[in-house]
Amino acid sequence: MKTLFNSPLAYISLFVVSAIFTITFLSGCDDAGLTNDPVVSYVEHFDSIGVVDGIGNVANGINLYNGTTVLRDSTSKDCQLIDSAGMGFNYSLRSGDLSDFDLPIGYQTKFVRLYASMTKAQFDTITVMPVGRDTILPELDFTADDTYANGAWGYFNAPMNIGDSKPVYAFWLKEKSANFIGRNVYGIIFPREATNSGGFRMSFEVRINTHGINDFVHTAH
Repeated sequence: MKTLFNSPLAYISLFVVSAIFTITFLSGCDDAGLTNDPVVSYVEHFDSIGVVDGIGNVANGINLYNGTTVLRDSTSKDCQLIDSAGMGFNYSLRSGDLSDFDLPIGYQTKFVRLYASMTKAQFDTITVMPVGRDTILPELDFTADDTYANGAWGYFNAPMNIGDSKPVYAFWLKEKSANFIGRNVYGIIFPREATNSGGFRMSFEVRINTHGINDFVHTAH
């Protein structure tokens, strides 16, 4: 079984990276921890999680359970931003357990595309995954190891603005649910913004249900 953080240095690295993103990167916040948040406790909302592309142990990973940016080599990552051929374009999110070159791996995450194109306002209205039944069947409903799906769902590229229509994905924290949390955790994810001036940067908005229920209602945006 993996541990979320395997050394004090990992905690320090995560704190530094998170602080940098809070101050300098695409604006947004995790509003799920506010004491006056008028929502059910098992639906968490992370307004903006930023990642970057680059060489080395850069901040291109996401811990979707905590809603935080993590370094490439973090074993707590649930997914990772990658490009298609190391050329600085055609990006996707890939499951955290599929690291290249024998680098430290994270947790397995499965994806499905829910909608090919949605605005931010439409994303905010999503209440459930449209699976045609009350219960999510994860082995059936989540079909891919990344948001590219062998070309079926396409890539992310810059420029991307908050007002643009973008695809919406759902994810299942498969390995972390089984080995760490003890119940299924599902989420929906929306690409917010992307720039490629001085390096590729991108952010995502995420809502997760930590109780394994097909319910993503969160009224504070």
